[in-house]
Amino acid sequence: MVKFRVLSYLLLMVLPTLTSASRFDDADRIFRWAEITYPSFFIGESVGSLETNPEQWYYRYYPESNVYAGYNINTDDIWVLGGVYNTPFRVSDVDSLLNNVNLSCQQIDDLSLQITTTNMQVSSNEGDDFPISFEGTWDAAELACNSVYVRAQDEDSNVISSAIMDVTDNQSFRVNPRLNHLTPPGNYTSTITFVACRDRDCDNQYENSTITINMSLLVEPVPEWQTHQANALHNGYMPIWISGNNFSKLWEWSRSPLSEPLGGINAPVAGNGEVYLSIDVNNGNSAVIALDELTGEENWRVSFGNVPALNPPAINNSSLFVATSGHGDTKVWGINREDGKLKFQSNFSAQWSSYLAPTVDEEIVYQTGGYYGGYTYAFSVQTGAEVWTNETGSSWGMDTPAIDDKNVYVHSGSALTVLDKDNGEIKYSIDDPFGNYGYDYHGAPVKGSSNNILAFSGGASSGYASSSAEHNNDRVISSFGVEDGQYNWSSQFVYKTFFAVSGGVVYAGKNNPTSIDAIDETSGDILWSWVAPTTDDTAFHRNVVVTKNVLFVSTNANIYAIDLKSKQAIWSYSEPGMMTISDNRILLLATGASRSDGRLIAFDLRSN
Repeated sequence: MVKFRVLSYLLLMVLPTLTSASRFDDADRIFRWAEITYPSFFIGESVGSLETNPEQWYYRYYPESNVYAGYNINTDDIWVLGGVYNTPFRVSDVDSLLNNVNLSCQQIDDLSLQITTTNMQVSSNEGDDFPISFEGTWDAAELACNSVYVRAQDEDSNVISSAIMDVTDNQSFRVNPRLNHLTPPGNYTSTITFVACRDRDCDNQYENSTITINMSLLVEPVPEWQTHQANALHNGYMPIWISGNNFSKLWEWSRSPLSEPLGGINAPVAGNGEVYLSIDVNNGNSAVIALDELTGEENWRVSFGNVPALNPPAINNSSLFVATSGHGDTKVWGINREDGKLKFQSNFSAQWSSYLAPTVDEEIVYQTGGYYGGYTYAFSVQTGAEVWTNETGSSWGMDTPAIDDKNVYVHSGSALTVLDKDNGEIKYSIDDPFGNYGYDYHGAPVKGSSNNILAFSGGASSGYASSSAEHNNDRVISSFGVEDGQYNWSSQFVYKTFFAVSGGVVYAGKNNPTSIDAIDETSGDILWSWVAPTTDDTAFHRNVVVTKNVLFVSTNANIYAIDLKSKQAIWSYSEPGMMTISDNRILLLATGASRSDGRLIAFDLRSN
């Protein structure tokens, strides 16, 4: 018996007003009868599809014989094309054919299911609705013209949606229900019921075919975007599953005109329904502003008056941290996220430098600095009191440390330095073979998934006294082992963008040749590349953000969402910039390919 694949119940539901699901069941029964009755004509494994232009067809295609058998949804009849039929040939209307089929096709009563997927344990994040796969087999004496559909249903906790899929003649099946994206964080145990059905609506079931398995589900909260490239590891990874590609624009915000020369905003952070940004100035009046993430309306602002520079903000669950830098105005400020009230101000040393956002981890906020660079400061997030200071390892500016459970990592451009998280003492340094000590670094060490650190080799410069301007330099990415303190590898090419890391893969944009590369984190080899689809896209800029299934990138002209499975763009927007994704799945675009133009645009990535 040949295999066949037809559309799932969910796909067919896009046409409820045109025809009923039972009519597709009738067409399936006719197709199966034709396969049995005319095996020399309908040869090989068939595939099914649905086309809407110029007419709507539900059909099977048999590649080995190059024959189509189709049900015309508009005229309610069956057609064939291929083989001896060089043009479409109308066989008959569905009802007439069904009379013949029912006379010659015996209905089966006994059918059993076996589930081969056992001990189903699923971990997800709040809002995820990714598909989960259950596999099994079915057994019956002879299928003949009968159809079999398998339904998976969670009748207890409603943590998955019901799903119905057809089966194949090799007596195996796979059902792919999706997680319920409305399930709040927590631990769940559900009983999943499977039953074999005669029709795709599962109105008529095979007797004694019901079987159940247990499933456990852990739903975790989505973390906030708290600092440079999302988190203290700076890996640009947001653990969310994105469904669909109908991302709607929510709002657009612009900074007020000022007399200072930059006119930009710094990369925002976001969480718990708010977006936080700072005004990038060169000796001008600046402020930190909190916006509602769904409306763009201002909730509060803290003005700093005329300062040499105001750098990007960072947050933890209750406070915002931001640094002003110059000479006498060099401080880390702590601000209450709820109402914008000041909590503390703590001095650190700098000399006209700009910086990336501070890095916050547990009870400490970390800030690089130093009159001649090289310093790393650790301040209490509660009081602003200095916990420790180290005078070696960082650059002059435009950097921030990476933090894990034991260590603080800084890169000067010429070497990676590892500090003890508790006291700031140097554990070791690793020389970067492609490094150089430039004035600024323009980057941060990134903690990888193999207990390694990835970092740009060498310093960089934007040519502006600005914390929102992109660097001009392209650099290799180097990998260092944390456990052995050794240099591992450097990339074959030089890269521009702040890169992202997830699942053992580094995602980075390069401009000679121009592509987004997926780099093996262990070896440094390029696994695959993606090239932007238009001639307007001449270079990659800013940052790369990765989720569980989608990669976001910016060129000089557009931002793109790339499906990681198909490696194809599924969405784009015709402005470039620096990207942030909130814990509520709101994409924030600080526009400008290499310099901020002072605008922020919000897009909704949530499931409908």
